[in-house]
Amino acid sequence: MRILSTLLRPLLAPMLVAGALLPAMTLNAIPAHAVEMKQYQYRQTFISTCRADPRADAIRTYWKDPNGNPLATFVRLDAMLRGQGQELLCATNAGIYDKQLQPLGLYVEGGNVLRKLNTRQNAYGNFYMQPNGVFVLSEHNAYIVETSDYAAETGLWSSTVRYATQSGPLMIVNGKINKRFDPDSLNVVVRNAVCLDAAGMVTLAIARNPISFYDFAVFLRDEIKCTDALYLDGSISRMYPTLEANIGPAFGAMIAIVRPAAAK
Repeated sequence: MRILSTLLRPLLAPMLVAGALLPAMTLNAIPAHAVEMKQYQYRQTFISTCRADPRADAIRTYWKDPNGNPLATFVRLDAMLRGQGQELLCATNAGIYDKQLQPLGLYVEGGNVLRKLNTRQNAYGNFYMQPNGVFVLSEHNAYIVETSDYAAETGLWSSTVRYATQSGPLMIVNGKINKRFDPDSLNVVVRNAVCLDAAGMVTLAIARNPISFYDFAVFLRDEIKCTDALYLDGSISRMYPTLEANIGPAFGAMIAIVRPAAAK
């Protein structure tokens, strides 16, 4: 593994186009707890990451605009946030959704449950690959919880959760890679995930060219040092800010890291 570049505050992550590294762009001064964005090359795959501290950084999920319409793109999310006096630092799509751009499983925003927990298991698709799970944000902490565990303690989690998105499969559980992942798999696509390390830091990660489940999990475990990781989605996945962030189909909810917009 080779780290291509590190975002030293206050720079935006360098952009990659066909393997070429473009110059970073400068943001306004960012507070000391600002997110950290990096670009990696892992074997033949370029991977972008965005790391934040849920105890200090504002990590949120977003789905619809004030009129109840799915935001669907980073452009619309950014415009909405700017209208609210917020600045979008980084974001990625927040999990698997249906044709109406509705999250396929549990979705919580601002403490409001907008989609219920999906406990179905015997169905086709990555969402249902077991075990699947939920990314949970409380007031100052983040968790990745197996769906069955969340269901067993729904009352406890309901009193804790401020934001949440359900997806699947879980890629890493307590430091161990999902046993269903085949090291020799030829199933390679663009993929994104959210993961947590032992210190409770949150990392959004996207493999920007095709990678297998197993290799992506190995990268998250060995290079990012994640102890738990949840797969978000496949070929449609994108991350903001990258040059391809707004190229592709609309998607459902998003995980974003924001801050108050700088005064002008």
